[in-house]
Amino acid sequence: MKLIDNFFHIVTIESNATEYKCKVKLNAEHDLYRVHFPGNPVTPGVCLVQMATEILEEKYKKKLLLTSAGSIKFKKMVVPHDEPTFLFSKTILEDNVLRVNASVENDDVQFAKMSLRYIIGN
Repeated sequence: MKLIDNFFHIVTIESNATEYKCKVKLNAEHDLYRVHFPGNPVTPGVCLVQMATEILEEKYKKKLLLTSAGSIKFKKMVVPHDEPTFLFSKTILEDNVLRVNASVENDDVQFAKMSLRYIIGN
């Protein structure tokens, strides 16, 4: 199930030689929030990983298959009214493999950080 344009949408994109940033807005009315801790909804960690994947698929205009998540640390809960920024750095693209470090954060709070590896499809 695709989350982009349903569970979340991209608000802004910034890019330079070393970083790619996407600020997102979460859909607080999405069914996932009704079942994931009703009354005190939290964004599931697996959704943060899937959101990172879909953002990268949009950037590269390619299908990505997650093959490894070497290190994932969830530091603070993301609630539906947060507008986190996905920051991608140390991106290495070679031989149909994409390796990237990602951070999910707000101005002064880091929600999660991840080290992800993908095989690039069509």
